[in-house]
Amino acid sequence: MSRIMVTGAAGFIGYHLARRLQKRGDAELLLVDNFSRGANDELYQELRRLPRVKAFDCDLCDPADVARLPDDVDTIYHEAALNGTQNFYERPYEVLRSGTLPTFYLLDKYARSGRMQRFVYAGTPESYASTVTKFNWPVPTDENVPLCIDDVFNERWSYAAAKIHGEVLVINACRQFGVPFSIIRYHNVFGPRMGDKHIVPDFLIRLRNDVAELHGHGDTRAFLYIDDAVEATILTGEHSATAGQVVNIGGSQELTMLELGRRMMQLAGRDPDSIVLHPSPAGSVKRRLPSTEKLKRLTGFQAQWSLDEGLLEAIRFYAPELLTDVAAAA
Repeated sequence: MSRIMVTGAAGFIGYHLARRLQKRGDAELLLVDNFSRGANDELYQELRRLPRVKAFDCDLCDPADVARLPDDVDTIYHEAALNGTQNFYERPYEVLRSGTLPTFYLLDKYARSGRMQRFVYAGTPESYASTVTKFNWPVPTDENVPLCIDDVFNERWSYAAAKIHGEVLVINACRQFGVPFSIIRYHNVFGPRMGDKHIVPDFLIRLRNDVAELHGHGDTRAFLYIDDAVEATILTGEHSATAGQVVNIGGSQELTMLELGRRMMQLAGRDPDSIVLHPSPAGSVKRRLPSTEKLKRLTGFQAQWSLDEGLLEAIRFYAPELLTDVAAAA
């Protein structure tokens, strides 16, 4: 039985990825997190009690903690990071620290071993957002886009800088030590248990308190539900054609944040015209839409969840009383 490590397993994508891998029953799972952002909640506690699961409360920024992790690991899904737009502005040093040191220490321990079958690194479209904005790069944007930092004095780019560093580090370390790798750039994945630092849960929590406010209403994104993102991640991590590749994972339906807010209002039975609009924060990315042709071509991936189906699951998790009100009104 192979051993698969998921870092950031108490976080959003890491948790759902670990749940899916555990259900398959073909590997022992090593869960790693220090709860700097991930939640040590009942759902995570339930996960760590399941068969073929070992959990390690480990600070990956501490080389002594990393040294205590098991040596014999076949695949690593390195999902750990301090994500969330609010964190970029409020905790930029911690964002940079947690986005750089763990990757170094994991590669030092595991890439040199010669055993690993795949190192899968979680990247981000923030790494190329400045290229699209500054140089009018084509949208939808494919994986060949140059990576760029808009303004080193703007805290927002702390996360992008750390992830650009991570991509360069993974590529060069894995090539030097002969380890297959894949880099995934996740684009606006959403769903239950993603914390409250992203637009979907933030809006729903406000709406639960009868506050319908939206920042950056003219910005555009394409969203992908977490179950589809997990399926695409596993396909990328296991398919031979994706070894040594950077792969976009995201949705294909571009919409404005106002359109997204209106969809959530409609699903919750609220007046979609009653949203209070606010401008974007400084440095906000105005437009983002990934090309996912490479993912589909190399793995055959096809999304199964519609946007409305995913939003309903998010509402059920973050604000179920809104759906109760809809049902009562009907």
